[in-house]
Amino acid sequence: MELVEPNYNENLYSLGCGIANWLGTKVECQRRIEVSANRLVLLLLDGFGWNIMSQALGEVKEARKIHSVFPSTTSTSLTTLFTARVPGDHGVLGYNTFVKRLGGIVNSLRYTHPSSNIRDSLSNGVPFESAFPKAKGYLSQVETGTAVVLPQGIENTEFTRVVHGKVEETRTYFNIWDAGNSLTALMGKGYRFIYAYIPDVDTLAHKYGPYDPSTLEAAREIFMKFYYALKKRGDYTALITADHGLIETDKVVEVRGEQELMSLLELPPYGDSRALFLKSRFDMKVFLSQRYNLKVYAGEEIPPLLGGITDREYLPDFVAVPLDKASYIFDYREDGNYRKLKGHHGGLLKEEMEIPLVILNG
Repeated sequence: MELVEPNYNENLYSLGCGIANWLGTKVECQRRIEVSANRLVLLLLDGFGWNIMSQALGEVKEARKIHSVFPSTTSTSLTTLFTARVPGDHGVLGYNTFVKRLGGIVNSLRYTHPSSNIRDSLSNGVPFESAFPKAKGYLSQVETGTAVVLPQGIENTEFTRVVHGKVEETRTYFNIWDAGNSLTALMGKGYRFIYAYIPDVDTLAHKYGPYDPSTLEAAREIFMKFYYALKKRGDYTALITADHGLIETDKVVEVRGEQELMSLLELPPYGDSRALFLKSRFDMKVFLSQRYNLKVYAGEEIPPLLGGITDREYLPDFVAVPLDKASYIFDYREDGNYRKLKGHHGGLLKEEMEIPLVILNG
């Protein structure tokens, strides 16, 4: 299968740069998607890749195709979007990522050890911004006129606090109807910039697969609900996008059981199930290419995937990306359910990388 490497001229990085520029914040960007609006709503539908949109809705005339980032996963994508920094600069490299300051691998969204269910367990010892000093979002530079709509329970996490940054008002919600009402209420207050995050498509696509009828029905209903609500608001320009797409995996490789592979690694693989970041003193490129259906990047082949590198501390020795629809699972929990998921992402297949950017009233 053909891999699609991220185009940082037309992806979440350049979109983040465009929004940051529109807000008047100080960021250093090499390229940006221009944003023109009096007031702006940014609606992010987690997992709503171009593939799911096309299957659920057919053609959406206001949509253009852009790319996610690498690895194509939520923590990396959101950090890129809200810092206007490429992954190789902000350093949040996957669902699980290596942090030298913390001495190991951490789950960046939950800011805890990957085996732990306790969110933000690391924050008492090392605040998130100390572990990821370049992950501070540009919204922290904007004093007034900003608001967010988030699922209840994530509004005060370390990741949200640092990456999303300070806003004037935060609304939380229980379900999709509550989210819609919250967004409408904030628009009624005239905020200049409103961000809303909806995770439901991603949740269903992980559990049932991206093309399951329940996933596609939810994607269609959620998109159309917000599409019509935003379309009729001529006082707001709306950007609807996603953080990544998903594939339906047809094979699971339990990395922990691959004894020869594990014996060659200094750490367990990190990144994501379809983007393996590896630290090893051995020639993993030859080893992996001969035994698994993976494309292996090494040395100077890695920085372009990450949009460039500003601190080589972030660099793994190797990055391995599946050339098929296999997932590579290293579950830190003895009773973990990660292997049971049908939908996965993080890699470089077009279903994972291609996302829509829908512009309404622009």
